[in-house]
Amino acid sequence: MAWCGENLILLPQYPKSMDENGREVLFKIPKADIDQYFTTDTPQGIEPLEVPFDSGELHEDIPGFEGFEAIVFHQKSFYVSIEARHGGEMMGYLVRGVVDGECEGLTLEKDTLVAVKPQADLGNMSDETLIIFEDQLYSIYEANGVNVNPDPVSHVFNLSLEAIWDIPLPNVEYRITDATAPDSRGEFWAINTFFPGDAKLKPAQDQVAVDFGIGMSHRDENQVERLLAFIITDNGIEQVDRLPVYLALSGNISRNWEGIVRYGDGFLLVTDLFPRTILAFLEDTILEE
Repeated sequence: MAWCGENLILLPQYPKSMDENGREVLFKIPKADIDQYFTTDTPQGIEPLEVPFDSGELHEDIPGFEGFEAIVFHQKSFYVSIEARHGGEMMGYLVRGVVDGECEGLTLEKDTLVAVKPQADLGNMSDETLIIFEDQLYSIYEANGVNVNPDPVSHVFNLSLEAIWDIPLPNVEYRITDATAPDSRGEFWAINTFFPGDAKLKPAQDQVAVDFGIGMSHRDENQVERLLAFIITDNGIEQVDRLPVYLALSGNISRNWEGIVRYGDGFLLVTDLFPRTILAFLEDTILEE
């Protein structure tokens, strides 16, 4: 999920499965519709609009294609990450695309496709977070816990998807699934989650909980749903010395948050199908610190 100008874009894992006629589509919600929802006394539900998406049939070209994972925009270009599993091995890909008009259509440029090797031998894990800062694209791997990825890095590319270098990333237990756009200082927030059944992550001691404590509703549950602050520096990506934002849990139900953007003084977040698709707004009055 990302902002494309004044439109919120939601990227399905399989765009071709979202249209009854088999067309590839993404979805957008004009920011004006979101604003109206929060300023109307009796708001109606928001219905996303379809956005034509042309992948150039990349799903047929990539062995073991398992879907799209992340999207980010920069002026009239956009970038997506792709996950694949072939012969039992995971592989990630990045590809650039072109924005038509005011996000009226999105077209991938197949010849820009680059492979990104996962940093651990874990099924269903790849570079699932993309951010752009000072005309450079940063990709972040999903699993960065000390027991599965002891020396994590962020891959850095120029806007033509030519690799520049890798920079250090701190060990953070559990999963990182998406991040907000960095501010002018390079600071951003990332989703950090854990589903207790995800044994392959082999969680070590949760240093975030040691350093900052645990949200009230997290004290009696095993799942983790929180936001962590990071900053891009000359030394790499570093965690900011700031309290995490713990999302108030709903019993033992795990919500798989997969997308985040800044909205006003808070955040918009979206889940995948687990436990159902949820588009949520978090503001200071309901954040659990």
